[in-house]
Amino acid sequence: MVSRSDQRYNLTYSTNNFSEVIALFNKKIFGKRIALLRKENGYTQEQLAEILHVTGQAVSKWEKGNALPDTSFLPLLAGVLKTSIDRLLTGEEIAGKTSPYDQEYIKEEYYWGLKHSMLAEMTVNLCDKLKYGSRLLDIGSGEGRDSIYFAKCGFVVDALEISLPGIEKIKQYSNSESLPIHALHTNMIDYEMDHYYDVIYSMGALQFLPIGKRQQHFESYKKHTSIGGLNAHLVFVEKPFIPTAPDWQKNEFFYRSGDLAGYYYDWQIIYCEEQIVDCKSGNSPHQHAISSIIAKKI
Repeated sequence: MVSRSDQRYNLTYSTNNFSEVIALFNKKIFGKRIALLRKENGYTQEQLAEILHVTGQAVSKWEKGNALPDTSFLPLLAGVLKTSIDRLLTGEEIAGKTSPYDQEYIKEEYYWGLKHSMLAEMTVNLCDKLKYGSRLLDIGSGEGRDSIYFAKCGFVVDALEISLPGIEKIKQYSNSESLPIHALHTNMIDYEMDHYYDVIYSMGALQFLPIGKRQQHFESYKKHTSIGGLNAHLVFVEKPFIPTAPDWQKNEFFYRSGDLAGYYYDWQIIYCEEQIVDCKSGNSPHQHAISSIIAKKI
């Protein structure tokens, strides 16, 4: 039987009726999750099959959603793939390299679309004096729409993303465009930069930085930017007259008007604007107040 003390996070499962558990979820998505975790751990289908003492064809059927593992494999499978049973079944976990967008990114379509953002285009237009091959860090790159654009424009791109399905999308997208992008599967909160970038960029991702850690992160971004380089960010701003978006997460934190300019008070601020925009993410029309900045290190 399945015991669930909390339907979303605090899940505990016995292995007596695995088929009923998986019936709660989409088989194909479950199969894709196995494939993503297998690749993250560097296993081929044959290697995973050998560890589990099954055939390679069996693993292939699981990943295609055409069959389910035997009940007894659930704890072993989670252990081999270095994940929890919760994440294996639902894609969700309180800690670790997971994202609230995993369930969207695992789908075939691109949640944010393929067209690059206006902020990315503005950033490139202001980089006319940077040499070809300048290095760029895209923080919270999602499925890679802006990372791909930057690579097309000649940047050497590090795409930092916590979502494993997002990382896979970035790799698929970059491979289809024959563009070399270094995809970094890591949490922006824990990531420590060890070299300099000509551009450090984020598009609607830095709300996941805890408020108490923001100052040190922005100081690190500034420190690891080359002289003459740019930082470009878009963040969500709290406005009492705008309802919180329906897909806003518990670990997302608003900024206040003027916060970005305050972090870059000692840089040349080339562009800084606040506006209210319409959004349809989550298939629910709503609005956001956003603040954007492009600042140059002199």
